Amino acid sequence: MFNSTGNNFGAGTIQFKDYQASNYVVLNSKFSYRTDSADYLAASQLEIYVPDLAIDRSAEVGVFVRILDRRTEYGSQNIYDGGTVLKSWIKDKNTIVIEKLTDFDDKGEIIIYILTLYPTLNQGSNTVKGTKTNLSPSQPTKYLFWEMDTFFVTFEHWVFLTMHFSRCSSQYQDQPWECTLPNFPTDVTADVPFCGGSNQYNPTVDEMCEVHIENGEWSNAERSGQFFSSGYEPFIFVFLVRETNNN
Repeated sequence: MFNSTGNNFGAGTIQFKDYQASNYVVLNSKFSYRTDSADYLAASQLEIYVPDLAIDRSAEVGVFVRILDRRTEYGSQNIYDGGTVLKSWIKDKNTIVIEKLTDFDDKGEIIIYILTLYPTLNQGSNTVKGTKTNLSPSQPTKYLFWEMDTFFVTFEHWVFLTMHFSRCSSQYQDQPWECTLPNFPTDVTADVPFCGGSNQYNPTVDEMCEVHIENGEWSNAERSGQFFSSGYEPFIFVFLVRETNNN
């Protein structure tokens, strides 16, 4: 675990969980920034300055960006949070770069999730094989259903998780969701973006809500009613650092 040494967009100190190998780095962080800050407005791309990383550059990868959009309609508050994926890369051993997307500069606060493996290119090394486990989240009363390609791959210091949502029983669609992830490492704690569903007021992006994972338990407090839009396949796709690596 380490803290940033600075950034060029006014985000303050950013904390990272990390696992670093000779040819890749897994980084986990969640942070926010303001689009009305002078530093952000002056930046052409978002740069995070960090202590020396194990690699001095990487291929481009994806990180998640989320906006919060809550609107009162007919006396009720409705959720129109949205998000998408931004390009990110390690520029040098002390600089992580994220592309600047200005589409949502009117939203004020922007949330970034870095839950990513940054690989190097053309760096031959012995392949380390992980253990793939098909995942069928469990509940005392089953109301969440998942596609067959929901699984995780376990490594000693990190885990890859992908979940593909199928449906929810109608009586639970407006309720908080909870389930257990059988055999999933209990030393993983993270806030994870859950992407999918149309977005009425932000049509250039999908709906995006947040899931919390801790001690093998998965929970989601809220999501928009448009999460269940036909033609959309909500998903989770993340690389998560195990806590044993940060003791």
